[in-house]
Parts: sequence; C-alpha cells; structure tokens
Amino acid sequence: MTKKGRWVRRALACGAILATTSMPPAWAQAESGAPKQAANPAGASSAAVAGESELTVRPEIGLLLREAQRLLGEKMNQEAAGKLVAAEAVADKTPYEQHILARLKGALAVATGDIAQAAQQYELASQGPWLKPADKVVSLQVIAGMYYNAKNYAEASAWIVRYRQAGGDDPAMNRLLAQSYYLAADYANAAQALEAEIGKASALGQTPSERQLLLLADARSRLRDDGGHAKALEMVVRYYPSKANWRPLLGRLWATPQLAGRLQLDVFRFQLASVGFSQGSDYGQMAELALQEGSAIEAAKVLEQGYAAGLLGSADKAGDLKRLGDKIARSAAEDRGTLEKDVARAKTLPDGLAMFNYGFNLFQLGQTERGLAQMEQGLAKGIARNSDLARLRLVAAYAQLDQRDKATQLLSTLAGKAEPVGLAELVRYWNLWLRRP
Repeated sequence: MTKKGRWVRRALACGAILATTSMPPAWAQAESGAPKQAANPAGASSAAVAGESELTVRPEIGLLLREAQRLLGEKMNQEAAGKLVAAEAVADKTPYEQHILARLKGALAVATGDIAQAAQQYELASQGPWLKPADKVVSLQVIAGMYYNAKNYAEASAWIVRYRQAGGDDPAMNRLLAQSYYLAADYANAAQALEAEIGKASALGQTPSERQLLLLADARSRLRDDGGHAKALEMVVRYYPSKANWRPLLGRLWATPQLAGRLQLDVFRFQLASVGFSQGSDYGQMAELALQEGSAIEAAKVLEQGYAAGLLGSADKAGDLKRLGDKIARSAAEDRGTLEKDVARAKTLPDGLAMFNYGFNLFQLGQTERGLAQMEQGLAKGIARNSDLARLRLVAAYAQLDQRDKATQLLSTLAGKAEPVGLAELVRYWNLWLRRP
C-alpha cells in the first residue's frame, strides 16, 4: 500500500472517530420522541453542565445529528452536510451538543479532504472532557497526514509535534516529522529529528534507513555544517556502501583544502579500489602520478585498465597521453628488466624502502605472494621517510586480495595521525570500505 493509501485509510478511521461517540440517553430519547432536555444557559460554566446533563442532546438537534451520522456512514456526504447545516441552525446548543456537532463536521471534512475544516472542528471537538485521549491522538495523526499529503509541510510538522505531545508514539510519525521539516526547508529541525531517529535505530541494533541518512547529509550540507555533513556521509557508506554513496565522500576528500600532494596517488588507489573511475582522465592522472613516484609498472597497469574499461580509446593514443604512455612503457620495461637484481640489492640496504618498492613492483606484475612478502619485510626493516604512505600502499595491496584483517590491522597503526593533510580521512575511508558486507 502506498503512503497516500495508508493516509486515506487513517483518514477514514479518523472520520469514524470524529463521527462516533458513546450512546447517551439523549440520543435514544431523540429517536423515541421522549421529552427534550433543557438547554444550558448561555455563559454557563463547565461545572454547571457537568453530570447527566453534560451527556444529553435535545431531540430537535439529536435527530439531525443521528441522521447525519448515518449518511456519513453510507458515504452520502452532500446529504449529511445538509443535516449538519440544519443542526448548526438550532439555537442555544449545549457544550455537549456543540461537541457532537464538531465531531460530525470534522468527519465530513476528513471525508471530503477539507484539511482546514477538519483541523478547525478538531479544535472544537477537543474542548471539554468528552474526546478520549486515544481519539485525540488518532485525530491529530490523521490531520498531520492530510497536511503532509497536501504538501503543507510546515503545518504537517506542527501537527505531528502536537500528536507526539498528546502521547502518540507511532515510529512512522517520527520519520514523517523529519521529512516534513526537511521539505519545509527547516533544515536545523530536520537534522535534529533525523539524528534522533538514527540514534534510536543504532541503539536498538537496527539499521537506519538509507533515506534518513541521505536526508541528514543533505540537511547538514544546506546548513553549511561541514563536519556534520562529512559525518553523515560516512554513516551513509557505513550502512549502504554503494558506489553512488561513496562518490560524494570521495569528492569531499579531493576538495580538501591543502590536500597533501604526496597523498594524491594513494587517494587514486583508494578510489580505484572502491568506486572505480568514471572518466578516462582519472586513469591518465593516476598513471602520471605513479610514474612521478617511481611506480612505472603500476602506471602501465593503470593505463591498461583504462583501455580495458573503454574509457581510454584510440583517440587517446595520440598527443599528450601517447607521449605519457610511451614514457611509462619505456620506464616499466627498464624496471622489469632489472627487477631481480634490484630486489637482491635492496636486501643489503639498511633502509627498507627499496625492498618495499621492489616488492610493490612484483605485486603489480602478478607475483602477489612474493611481492607482499617483500613489502612486509621492507616495512619490518624500517623505512625512514614516508613510512605511513608505504603502509597505505600495503593496505591497498591487502584490499586487492580481500585480506581485510591484515589491512585493518595495518590501518590501526595510522589511527590518530593528522599529517599529511587528508591522511586521517583516507584511513577512515579504508576502514569503512573494508567493513562493507
């Protein structure tokens, strides 16, 4: 059933609640022709009309109200409206008669979709002691839903707040409140309501809805709350790690002011592993960075992937990309030709960086186990400069082989580090990606 269908069903229920009441003696007297009850004097206090007289309806109005109730039940709204107009014209109505009239007029308003009238009649019907608390809650819920369906989101949120204050606890209404705030452009209240609902779900071990998380992220963005926006986006990918959800988060990382230049290749590695590239230029930029950092074999592999993905075509084989490709091919060929000698020589060096780099080349060439062992040994030997970036490369290698435990353990050694700029975010993103189902 659609959301609108559910609200129609609730509206009908509300109409029944507004239309029905207990069957006091006055109703029976009205139908049997028994003597009418005396009207309450104008200006009488509620105490003065308490007791039996409070639950009585005079025959001249009771007959009209009873008939209107029957017609409403038979969906003869126009005829019911005529009876209610006649009842309205009866003079000196008691508070209880006014209450019953308001309930029936409210039921008619719900049936005809007249939200303003339904709300007005609810206000009248809720005065006095006759409308039960449970009936008030349902009435408030339906009026809020009617406003929501009419796209009057400010009124919808106001009535949902009243519903909650009256004791309403339908979880669907809490979600509708957040959406109403959001659609009314009240982003501060929307974010607060969404965070409350997401917090409840998390506390119960439940998964927040993707819509809630996305709305929260957008609300925080519209509030220019950079930290809140980032936190919300990370919650989105934690629970719903689709490529579409990851892209805004990666976009934020690339837009980070002063993102360290030496970290950009690692960002590309993460992007390639997580969501991939959507443009040929991404392959070209990553390949160029890899070449600059001495990873010509990796650069050649990246270009191969770009052509295989169809994002680099024959037109890209000319001009700057061709010259870059030729340079990468020459450098990669040289590295492959001397790799075994380089590996042997690296083992004699006191610093483990060369051993690590040559292990990375072996890994890129498909010698994964041997390459990983070299990288691990190089890291264990000790790397004097940029050892954190070496760890990130090893994490990428582990992730490529789906060795998540090893990758996560290695990432734990990078936790809490803020330099270079972007490292903390990249570590969090790798952790989030590795925890995906």
